[in-house]
Amino acid sequence: MKTKSALLSLLCLASLLLTAACGDSDPIKPAETKAPADGTAAVTDAAPDMYASIRAALDEGVDFGGAPFNIISYVSDTWNIYLEPEGEDGETLNDAAFRRNTEVEELLGIDITAIYHENYVNQFRTAVLAGDSASYDLICFWSPGDYSGLITDQIVYDWTQLPHVNLNADWYNKTANTAYSINGKQYFAVSDFTYPVHQHFRILYNKELFRSLQYDNTPYDDVFDGTWTFGRMMEYTKGLYTDLDGDGKAGLGDRYGIVLNNAFCSMFPLSGGELPVSCGEDGFSFNLFSERIVSMVEDIVAFGTYPDAYLNRATNNDQYKIFESGNALFEPYASDPLLLRDLEFDFGYLPYPKYDESQSDYVIIAAGGLMAVPNSITDPERTGIIMEALAIASHNYVADAFVEQYIENKILRDEESQKIYRMMRSLETYDLSYNIDPSGMLANYSYYSYFMQKKDANVASRYQKIISAVEKKYNAMYELIISQ
Repeated sequence: MKTKSALLSLLCLASLLLTAACGDSDPIKPAETKAPADGTAAVTDAAPDMYASIRAALDEGVDFGGAPFNIISYVSDTWNIYLEPEGEDGETLNDAAFRRNTEVEELLGIDITAIYHENYVNQFRTAVLAGDSASYDLICFWSPGDYSGLITDQIVYDWTQLPHVNLNADWYNKTANTAYSINGKQYFAVSDFTYPVHQHFRILYNKELFRSLQYDNTPYDDVFDGTWTFGRMMEYTKGLYTDLDGDGKAGLGDRYGIVLNNAFCSMFPLSGGELPVSCGEDGFSFNLFSERIVSMVEDIVAFGTYPDAYLNRATNNDQYKIFESGNALFEPYASDPLLLRDLEFDFGYLPYPKYDESQSDYVIIAAGGLMAVPNSITDPERTGIIMEALAIASHNYVADAFVEQYIENKILRDEESQKIYRMMRSLETYDLSYNIDPSGMLANYSYYSYFMQKKDANVASRYQKIISAVEKKYNAMYELIISQ
């Protein structure tokens, strides 16, 4: 355990070496960085006041004495959330996260421990209900999932009440703050601590196949011109179906213009700006029925009949196999970016299209990175200090390592894709109903995937059937929150 003066010295030194300027910044134009001589991840210019609140708390006698900070999360064979790397191994994200943890552990005198469990949410819930304040300090969620029960059962703590946490800082996602704020309270947050699993829905395209079509422009041109729309995308797919395996029926062995499943179809209306639920000063508002939504649903349900589209109605991602074999022009994608390194052909990176040109900008639906603090904490100041320090350190170590050294250098293959990726990160939008749905009818793509599963575009009928129950459940949650 370090003495208080040692901690303060380390903290002051760290604030000079590791911090980036506070305030709003353009995500497309990252802060100027300085590359260390040893070739490790670049660190940003210093801002002496970044750790000011934490320094003040330490100066007033806060001392964590080597106590553990326990984080529970999901088990995954592919998605590495980089919560507690064992050491440096030369892998960019692993090493960046290890340095972040080492920095914060030394600064605050804590021991960060990650706990992975198949039933991690139930483990977390059980501990909180038992009044256990020691087992878990933070939970990091898999996405998608409905976590509204953690609010209604008073399992999670209001982030706005955590001392030292600045939700308006660059290291917190502002659209997540907006999406998850209910009557001035916020039970879920997204910070740079979980940066590697902040993902967004995107569309990949086979550049080699596209070049063979001999168009005068490319989807990149459409994106930059603001003309990348659903209709434009579908124009490119026309006439591409080919019975490659000669069996006389559409299957995994053939060529298509686009390959997708029900879940990815469901993202077109959301990317068209039609988010199902929002919360304002007067409670929840619902956006489930309009002429525009009817038109969108008709378009996505029609994927089931398009000869140039392969619609996988199973719950897996077998349609990926078609794209991976080079036999699809477009593929909506939301899996681990690391898997894209294995593609043997040249591919491009695109946002989901606007629904039409009347849409002012691309809407990039984001997922992943969601965190919550247990309501059983007994020392909110301690939790706030640690969460803020982890977010700040992640902002400096992990964010640049992920975007510049991992995504841009290891995954994406051209400058246009890199520009589009940065644009998409700047436009990411979190949707409340994706993770918070007490009605059980909207989360996990449920509203729009219903029409895909039923092969029925009758939005009016579905809306009339569920709207009363949806409003009742959400309004009940709202009343419970304002009463707390």
